[in-house]
Amino acid sequence: MKSYTDIYEDYHKNVYLYAEKEYSWYKQADNLKDAVRKAFLSEDEQGKVHPHQRRVGRQRLALAADIALKHLDTQCVIDFDNFNSIYQFVQDVRNKIEGFGELANYDVALRITKYLGFELQEVYLHAGVTIGFRALGLNVEERDIIPVEYFPEPFNLLSGDHLENLLCIYKEMLDHSSAELAITCICTKTNYYCTNKNGCI
Repeated sequence: MKSYTDIYEDYHKNVYLYAEKEYSWYKQADNLKDAVRKAFLSEDEQGKVHPHQRRVGRQRLALAADIALKHLDTQCVIDFDNFNSIYQFVQDVRNKIEGFGELANYDVALRITKYLGFELQEVYLHAGVTIGFRALGLNVEERDIIPVEYFPEPFNLLSGDHLENLLCIYKEMLDHSSAELAITCICTKTNYYCTNKNGCI
């Protein structure tokens, strides 16, 4: 049985640098418009579409990029001062294209965020990330954005995007992991978190 520290160290050894290399490609955009275009097209340096967006398809990704660039002309750049505002920008484009899902929304927003140099302090629960979140024994009702600080050590040392990666990639391992500390439970009404092994009452 792996401990949380084992999983954290394995992520740093086998995933962290690979993810940072992927982010660096999107950081190399010439300007904001180029960054937005690259983010929506979802291609790597070799021109291959990211696995997460293959089901969306090149045609819809290109259409989304065109819509985004036109939308950007009417968007005040000062609005792009945090991940949430960028996510909403992408969502406005997503709403115009059938088959452009929530995961694509997150990935594209993250790429633009990386270009702008912001660091995520929250984890957005979606798809496999939610499974990994539940595997930790965390229970938050009616919330899909969780601050990094609420996660148990050492996971709370990661930025939100890396923690999102870890929860998704290691979701099955987390389901059979053990914590060095008691299970953390977040109480939605107060945003208070406890370490009661039996969870919040």
